[in-house]
Amino acid sequence: MNLFHYHHWTPKVKEMESYYQQLGFRTISRVGRLDGEMQPFNPPLSWDDFKGKDIAFRIIEMVKGQTNVTFGQGKRDMFDHIGVLLNEEEYSAIAGRAAELGWAVNEGERRTFISTPWTFRIELQRRSDVVSEEQHTVIQKMEIGVPFTEHPRSVARLLNLDVLHEDESRVTVGYDRWSLIFTKADDRRFNAVHFSGGGFEGVDPAGVRVEATDKN
Repeated sequence: MNLFHYHHWTPKVKEMESYYQQLGFRTISRVGRLDGEMQPFNPPLSWDDFKGKDIAFRIIEMVKGQTNVTFGQGKRDMFDHIGVLLNEEEYSAIAGRAAELGWAVNEGERRTFISTPWTFRIELQRRSDVVSEEQHTVIQKMEIGVPFTEHPRSVARLLNLDVLHEDESRVTVGYDRWSLIFTKADDRRFNAVHFSGGGFEGVDPAGVRVEATDKN
């Protein structure tokens, strides 16, 4: 099981695409509403091709190595979900533990979402084609701010992870390959993502700190 994905709603979809392109991400698809209909605006089309058109982009999908980033048009920057790539056995076990926790499971043909008590969702993805075959840009850590009204150690139970660190304001769950860091906050917020491979750092237009080490 690997961390592979995160999604935001944002009014800055064009800026987001440009930012991640500069980091080496490739745009896979764009889908948006124009004249009341959902339509594709996929590459090789560029923003110049639909300049001046009032398109509300439902989703723009970008991939680099083992990471898939998506974002869609929103009135403000808002973190929606993270995703894990897993096999059938892991999927069944996690869905069962979600039911034990009383967390809603929304199963779909292409992906399944688990709703957490902090209103962000966790995507369960079994399709390997959502990332590339290249073994780089692997997500090692994500940092997420949440209220501690429900303790984040529940995520460790859901995903069968270890609790690596725990104090009053910070909880880290994970194992040797990746981890999720939860910090105490008033509202949910995706604070940071750390990759292996790439040698870059900065802040994306939605306010997420993006960092990568040089080693794969």
